[in-house]
Amino acid sequence: MSPLDFLQENARSYLEKILAILDIEASVNQEEIDETTVCYRIECKPDDARVLIGRNGQTLEALQFIVRQMCKSQQTDQGPFVIDILDYRSRRKRTLEEQAKKGAVAVLNGDTEKFALQPMSPYERRLVHQYLQENFADLASESEAEGADRHIVISFKGMPSGAASEEDGEDDYFEGSSEEA
Repeated sequence: MSPLDFLQENARSYLEKILAILDIEASVNQEEIDETTVCYRIECKPDDARVLIGRNGQTLEALQFIVRQMCKSQQTDQGPFVIDILDYRSRRKRTLEEQAKKGAVAVLNGDTEKFALQPMSPYERRLVHQYLQENFADLASESEAEGADRHIVISFKGMPSGAASEEDGEDDYFEGSSEEA
């Protein structure tokens, strides 16, 4: 058994144990995303999925962090993996891309100099940065703030960095907030 196979079996086993402790009936399917990354897809009842996903995926991120830490305690050579529930990550990615597009269009149309998206996880910020880079060559995206407040600001390339302009107003600083779970 290769080290990656060992890690994958441990990650799946830990995930199944956590679900059993939480008394959630679910199946865990393993799927390769690419040569190095595995996705564990959890299939469960929608009510259980809402609990496991949490607001804006925060519980899902915490679950993935816990499983990752459990794997790290067993082995130092950790391969990347992601946990998904009822295809939440794909739906969330589409939502984030729609929000990023809205911000990009607002900047391109001159409605605002800078457009700040709501705070999001490092994984989600990476998805948004990639989307903007691939689809809006004239725009730049930068992560700003720290911790739970870290978010992306969209502007034209070459503009000085910093928080979104004050003329945008406090109410719409974090555009595109979503309550998806």
